[in-house]
Amino acid sequence: MNLMYKFPDLAFCLGEYRLQDARDGLLQHLKRFYQKNKHSKILVFFDGKKEITSDCYSENWGDFSIHYSHEKKADELIIGYLNLCPIPSQCLVVSSDKEIISFARRLRAKRTTSEEFYTEWLKREAEEDESEFNDLKEGLTPSSETDYWERQFLP
Repeated sequence: MNLMYKFPDLAFCLGEYRLQDARDGLLQHLKRFYQKNKHSKILVFFDGKKEITSDCYSENWGDFSIHYSHEKKADELIIGYLNLCPIPSQCLVVSSDKEIISFARRLRAKRTTSEEFYTEWLKREAEEDESEFNDLKEGLTPSSETDYWERQFLP
């Protein structure tokens, strides 16, 4: 939840009690952020149930593993996962919850706050946008007359 509130579009959804829209939006943001990390296993922990009448505790969403806490807090699931993880130092925990960050630190897991993650996400989005713009710009750059005629007559 604390990560969803960092994204203005998701915070808006949460403010309008559109929890599923906020969850879907977070997954889309994470998918774009981690699209180049095909070797990473991404686990996302949500508080509560998938839907009010749902019995689903876990599901796969693309390359992501989604977990719902039901009556527990998602924090408990995160701590449980870290306890069972064979090599916690290979995990990255994203949370602003001090208890979770402290627990991850004790296990020597990598950790970042939701605020730091969002800042990194914004930076990467800006770089992607600039790269896409530069690719477009290169395609629209006028070529010289010599380049034109060379492309017409030379193989």
